[in-house]
Amino acid sequence: MPSSTGGMDMGDSSSSMMMTSADMAMVFFQSVTTPLYSSSWTPQGEGSYAGTCIFLIVLALVHRILIALRSIIFDSSPGLRRHRKSEDTDSDDYPGSKSRVESVGLQFRSQWDSHPFRVATETARALIEVIIGGIGYLLMLAVMTMNVGYFLSVLGGIFLGAFVAGRFGAGDVHH
Repeated sequence: MPSSTGGMDMGDSSSSMMMTSADMAMVFFQSVTTPLYSSSWTPQGEGSYAGTCIFLIVLALVHRILIALRSIIFDSSPGLRRHRKSEDTDSDDYPGSKSRVESVGLQFRSQWDSHPFRVATETARALIEVIIGGIGYLLMLAVMTMNVGYFLSVLGGIFLGAFVAGRFGAGDVHH
């Protein structure tokens, strides 16, 4: 049997770890024995598969709630949001004009001065971001298994999280 190992004998072909592109097709499938995160976490039946799906729903729900909490805790100042053009503008005030640049600079400076660096606050903000990012990557890995049940569980958890806490994190554009 020809192989891509350049003539090296890899032993019995059934024990070789070679895969063709047809073996790695990226399509969704349904299986109750798809491992999640490690080979140790492989559901052995429908009950443990349902438990794994419930875990993913809860994990996605917690992810969306943490995003909402981040908005509630750290986005307390509306001045930190993107600068909006005021209603009483002059026709000569275009985006590149000197007066516009100066006003944005002054606004940035006033916001910078009114939000001093505090180690405790920035540490808490960084930890929340790491937790949100870590959970987001765990959800991504679950979806990347291409298991339909895992995929739908993540989507269901995101729906529940948006339903429960979406109004608090409405300004967030990350998923």
